[in-house]
Amino acid sequence: MSTKSKKEVLGMSSLSHKFQVTIPKKVREEANLKEGDKIMFVREDGQIHITKTEL
Repeated sequence: MSTKSKKEVLGMSSLSHKFQVTIPKKVREEANLKEGDKIMFVREDGQIHITKTEL
């Protein structure tokens, strides 16, 4: 049985000179992100994932 997960690119962004990034609209919608929400950056298997947090 295959355990491969399907990956889909939801958008891309660039870092500003202040190292800020705009989260693409499709990502905000998919993650139900709103102004003021907290996100965290998680390293897993050599990749960095961004996820919404309730902390």
